[in-house]
Amino acid sequence: MDLLKQLETKMHALVQQRNQLKEELDALKAAGAAGDQELQSLRARLEEALAEKTALEKDREAVKAQVASILQALEALG
Repeated sequence: MDLLKQLETKMHALVQQRNQLKEELDALKAAGAAGDQELQSLRARLEEALAEKTALEKDREAVKAQVASILQALEALG
């Protein structure tokens, strides 16, 4: 009978340990999902920033061309 009590005690301890590990796994999965969402958000922000950079570079090139045109016109006048 003593052996049965010991086995029952060990079994309860193992069940508690399993439940604790399951809870920890669920928490890690939730944290991983939150991390994935943050990563996706950062990727979207990076894409937006890169698109804005490209647009600004195009604007800069257009301004350079306008300045060059103005300088040529001034040289032609002078």
